[in-house]
Amino acid sequence: MRMKSAVLRKDGVSGEVLLSWDACVAAGYTGRDQAGVLAHVEELRKIGVPAPEKVPSMYWVEPERVSNTGLLWVVGEFSSGEGEVFLARDERGNLCVTVASDHTDRALETVSVAKAKQACSKVIGSLFWRVDEVRGHWDSIELRTWNDGKLYQEGTLGKMLPPEKLFELAREDAPAGTGRLALFSGTLPVLGEGIVYGTRYVLSLKDPVLGREIRHEYSVRVLPDRN
Repeated sequence: MRMKSAVLRKDGVSGEVLLSWDACVAAGYTGRDQAGVLAHVEELRKIGVPAPEKVPSMYWVEPERVSNTGLLWVVGEFSSGEGEVFLARDERGNLCVTVASDHTDRALETVSVAKAKQACSKVIGSLFWRVDEVRGHWDSIELRTWNDGKLYQEGTLGKMLPPEKLFELAREDAPAGTGRLALFSGTLPVLGEGIVYGTRYVLSLKDPVLGREIRHEYSVRVLPDRN
C-alpha cells in the first residue's frame, strides 16, 4: 500500500510524503495500566465479545483497507469507531504518526475479532507528524474521540504501550514475508456506560508541547445486513 500524505514539521513547514506498507496490524489491549486493559475487556464482554487469548493481541488487516476517507460504509447497525494512532514510514524510513479509528463490526466481533477487524475499513487522518520530533514528549500527547457530538474517549498516549514496543510485538507475531509494517496502536477505554454505535466521529490528536493538533472527521453510512 502506498499513500501520499502531508507531514507537518515542528518548525511549521509542511510537505508531501509517500507512506508505504506491505502489511498492517491493529494492535489490541495495549494499555500500560492493567486496570485500563481490563476495563476495555469488560466493555467488550458486555456486548458478547469473549476475552482475548492473550494481551496485547495483534489483528492483521488488509493493507488496502486503510483510508483517510470522510465517509465510511458499513454493513449493519452494530459497528463503532475506536480512537487510536496510526504509524507508518515514509520513503526515507521516517516513522510518521496521525490520528486514526479502528472501526470494527461489533456483531461479527462476538464470533471472531480478527474477522470483525477486517470487515470495516480503517480511517486515518490526512496530516502526519514525524515521530522523531515528538518522541521526547510522546506520553503527554492527548487523544480524544467524539461520537455523535459527545466526548467518547479521552487520554494521553502514555496510557498505551510506546511505538517501539508495539512494533516489536507486531514483528514477533507477523506472518512470514510480511515486509514493511504499518500499525494501529490500540485504544483507550470509553467514557460513560459502554460502547455506542454512532454515525459521526471526530478524532483529535493534540500536542500540548508544540501547540498543534491533528483532527479528522468521518460519517458512517449503514448498508442493510441481509442473508
